[in-house]
Amino acid sequence: MLKRFLFFAIILNMLCSGVSYAAPCYGTYMPKEKKWILGLQGDFLMDRDMKDDQGGTSGSRYFLTCSYGVFNRICFDGKIGVGDVAWHNSNPGNLDYNTSFAGGYGFRIKGYENKALGIKTVAGFQHISVHPRSTCPASDKHRVIIDDWQGFVLISKDTGNLVPYLGARYGTVDFIKWVNDHDRRRIKSEKMLDLVIGVDYLMAKDTRLNIEGDFIDGEELSVGISRDF
Repeated sequence: MLKRFLFFAIILNMLCSGVSYAAPCYGTYMPKEKKWILGLQGDFLMDRDMKDDQGGTSGSRYFLTCSYGVFNRICFDGKIGVGDVAWHNSNPGNLDYNTSFAGGYGFRIKGYENKALGIKTVAGFQHISVHPRSTCPASDKHRVIIDDWQGFVLISKDTGNLVPYLGARYGTVDFIKWVNDHDRRRIKSEKMLDLVIGVDYLMAKDTRLNIEGDFIDGEELSVGISRDF
């Protein structure tokens, strides 16, 4: 009962506080050497403020994910899917870019681990790129790429089928836009450093649910399900 209470308390905290603002960290569970983890992931950007009074951006991404254990302490992560983007601004006004290709990659390295206490640390890097279709309000053609990356350090506590984790990360969501295939501009997000909270829940043998969000204040929610192979 205590584990179930903690699981739902963590989920409620993330949903009520606003959620993380960079590419998902995946948590501290990694595939063993020469083994795979395959899954599905949804990443929902609510509203990320941009620098220089350039408004904010939002969007949804849906991925097929895979992780491969190069060694017991190092794994590569990859994903491919689709995503959309919205730009909330006063000039030229709110724009919605339709769903198209999205993908990402990264790696994780296992650090300190104490199996007796169920404590594990992981450091890594993750990147997502979203390439929605252009939109054409009035007579102008607007094209955009979202470049979303981060580096992070996580620590987790294994309590059986529930593994909560938290950590720190440094990263950005870059909004790269073109007007009529020229006038290129890269707009960076306001925040760079943040805290992250997440949980892995063992639903069945070799099958896990991952939910990740921001510990204090943020703008994105990541939900995924995966299985060992």
